[in-house]
Amino acid sequence: MYIELLILIQIEKGPRHGYEIKKQIQHDIGYLTDINHNMLYPTLRRFAEEGLVTKRLNEQAGRPNQTIYELTKLGEKKITELVNRFSEKEAKSQVEFLIRVSLFHHITAENRLRILSLRRQQLDTLEADLLQRQEQREPDTFREEVLNLSLAQITGEKMWIDQLMGQVKGE
Repeated sequence: MYIELLILIQIEKGPRHGYEIKKQIQHDIGYLTDINHNMLYPTLRRFAEEGLVTKRLNEQAGRPNQTIYELTKLGEKKITELVNRFSEKEAKSQVEFLIRVSLFHHITAENRLRILSLRRQQLDTLEADLLQRQEQREPDTFREEVLNLSLAQITGEKMWIDQLMGQVKGE
């Protein structure tokens, strides 16, 4: 799940407390997704239990104490594993895909191409389905507008993926 990945990436940048992690995720990709306390803190506890992060208490005079999280070597390996783990199911999710692309610097060119290809295949399937629906026209102007927008978005994303594939192959 991309939330785990986003949390680990923030800690990879340097030791952080929970509120910092949440704010930085919102700053980086808040337009794609939101993270709340019920997602963040249980995940941080689990990461500490699994040895992916260490935590220490930062005592502050006159303010609440903060728990600072720091990435371990095992956590670094987990980031690479999570970025590379990209299935057909995840390829259906634009957010999962975009987050992986934003983290391509963590993975090999071969895996970048695999991720791009999987997403492209999903878009081809979705496009075929939408075109079929478009042929089954019903007199509904707004339904048609939604289908047209969806098809235009798919076309644009496919062109972008093709450009990225060219860049990766040229590296």
